[in-house]
Amino acid sequence: MPFDLKTLSTVLAEFENERGVSKEKMYDAIEQALATAYKKEYGKRDQVVRVRFDMNTGTAEFEQVKTVVDDTNVRFKEEGSDEEEYEEPTINADGTEEEKLPLFNTEKHILLEDAHKMKRGAVVGDEIAFPLEARDDFGRIAAQTAKQVIFQKVRDAERDIVYNEYVHRKGEVITGIARRIERVGDHLIHRGAG
Repeated sequence: MPFDLKTLSTVLAEFENERGVSKEKMYDAIEQALATAYKKEYGKRDQVVRVRFDMNTGTAEFEQVKTVVDDTNVRFKEEGSDEEEYEEPTINADGTEEEKLPLFNTEKHILLEDAHKMKRGAVVGDEIAFPLEARDDFGRIAAQTAKQVIFQKVRDAERDIVYNEYVHRKGEVITGIARRIERVGDHLIHRGAG
């Protein structure tokens, strides 16, 4: 089911004009929200899901991303071992933690020799994407999670805008007006001090 592009475009334009959040940042937020919702509803525990949202068609393509690895950057579970991905760190004689390679995980890693079968010239560290079934029927919890991701991304973008506006003025005394805008029902209530 494609998105209503006219409505989406209007909302993104409002965010850009009123809050200064660029459409590109909002597209990123939408893609991350859809990926989070997809993973929560249909994905597996350690799966890495990426979404490519097409603003021209209003459709989203879902894919699983795996990183190309070999035995130099992951370790393998020994047969018969019940070793988990996270285990207590080993402390060296000098009190420092011993660095351990991450445990190979089929949901987020692909071995170099298998990657070569899919992408000639693949090297360790490359990403290989596998298409996932398109979905648009997310449950209530996944939809709520997606909403939270979008709100957090918008807050982060707004914070970055304010930071970038004043970071070069570090050490200066700046005067201004502190305002708080609250939405109550369909009305905006402006509160502030001058």
